[in-house]
Amino acid sequence: MRLLTPGEAPNGSEVLTFVPYRKAMVSMRTLTWTFILMQLVISCACFIASLAIISAKFNSVSVYEDKQYVSFEWWIFCGLSFSMIINTVAAMYALSEHNRFLLIPHILVLVLCNTLACYVLHYTVANFDSTDFNWHIGLMTIIFTESFLLSCLVFEVRTLRSMT
Repeated sequence: MRLLTPGEAPNGSEVLTFVPYRKAMVSMRTLTWTFILMQLVISCACFIASLAIISAKFNSVSVYEDKQYVSFEWWIFCGLSFSMIINTVAAMYALSEHNRFLLIPHILVLVLCNTLACYVLHYTVANFDSTDFNWHIGLMTIIFTESFLLSCLVFEVRTLRSMT
C-alpha cells in the first residue's frame, strides 16, 4: 500500500494513511494460563513425591536414631506443594472468571516459593563442591526452578495489572 500526499490524492479527497495494527503473537493471559497449568502439574508431582517419601520414612526402620523420623523440611515441602495446588486451582478459576482478587493468594504463595528457592540456592552455593557431579545437577535444577518461579510471578503480576 502506498501513502498519498495531498497533491496526489485522486478527486481531491483526503490523504490516505495506513497505520499497521501490531498484534502480539501470544497474549499475556495465554502465557499465564500456560504457566499456571505447568505449575499445577509440577505441584501435583511434588505433592505425590513428598507423600511417598514421608510414607517410606514412616515404614522404614533405621539403625541411626536421627534418620528414624521424618524431617521438618519434608513436612513443609508437602504442605507447600498442597497449598500450591489449591492456590493454582483458585488462580485458574480467577483467570476464567476475570476475578483479579483470587490471583492475590497465588501471587503470595509464589513469593513464598521464590523465597524458599532462593534459600535453597544460597544453601547449595554455600556448600560448593566442584568434584561432586550431583552438586552440579542440583545447582542446575535449582536455577531452572527459580527462573520458572520468577517467570510465573512476573507473568501473573502483569496479568493481574491488566485485568479490569
